[in-house]
Order: sequence, then structure tokens, then C-alpha cells
Amino acid sequence: MTKRDAQSLSLWIARHSLVVWIGILLNLIFVFSLLFDPGWLLGFFNVPYNESLWPRFAGLLLLIVTIFYIPATIDLDRYRVIAWMAILPSRSFGATFFFLAVFVFDQPPGFIAAILLDGGIGLASLYCLIRVTALERARGLAGEHA
Repeated sequence: MTKRDAQSLSLWIARHSLVVWIGILLNLIFVFSLLFDPGWLLGFFNVPYNESLWPRFAGLLLLIVTIFYIPATIDLDRYRVIAWMAILPSRSFGATFFFLAVFVFDQPPGFIAAILLDGGIGLASLYCLIRVTALERARGLAGEHA
């Protein structure tokens, strides 16, 4: 690869990162608006409240998040960061969100299932990753002394 090709590649990688970050920031505007004042956001865009749409949309988002869990199950070494992100923020935030919804904001107790699912899988995954990390460190230390 020539120097010019490398510079061009670097430029396009930087452009890609910029575009993705703009998308992330725009998404966060929607996220915070929907979490803290959904009526304002829906009113701003003149979107009527439709109860059947939101559970379907939440299901679609859950599918997307779930797909992102897959790479770490195939190659944990390569996707270690994704494995940790599946715990924090994904599982831990999900469990916290529904815990607060049920026990602070008086939502139906049926949402306790989400607390148990995200919390249980999150804690089990955390324990597994801690054990994997400890075993890798022990193996690395043993290899250094040999």
C-alpha cells in the first residue's frame, strides 16, 4: 500500500467514525427525550401515541441488541470488549431500568421477569468473564516464570 493509499484509507476511516458519532449523538437525543419526556418528543413530531407500536419497536430493539451478543460467543478473544459491554451497560442497565420501573415508578410486577432475566444472565456472564480473566492471568504468570 502506498503512502497516498494509506492516507486515503485513514481519511475514510476518520470520516466513517465522524458519521457514526453523529448518528450516535442524534440517537441519544431521541433516547433521552423518550426516556424523560416522551410526550414532548411525540408532540414535537406530531406523532400520536399508539400503544401497540411501542412494544413492537421495543422487541425490534431487543433483537438488534441481542444480535450484538453473538460475536463474543464465537470468538471471545477477538470480541472481549463486546462481551464486557453485554454486561455493562446492556444487561446491568436493563435490570436497573426495570427495577426502578417496578419498585420506584409503580409499574406492573410482570416486569420483574426482565429484572431476573437481565440480572441473572448479567451476573452469570460477569462471573464467567472474571473466571476467564483470572485463568488467563494465571496462565500468563506461569508462562513468564517458566
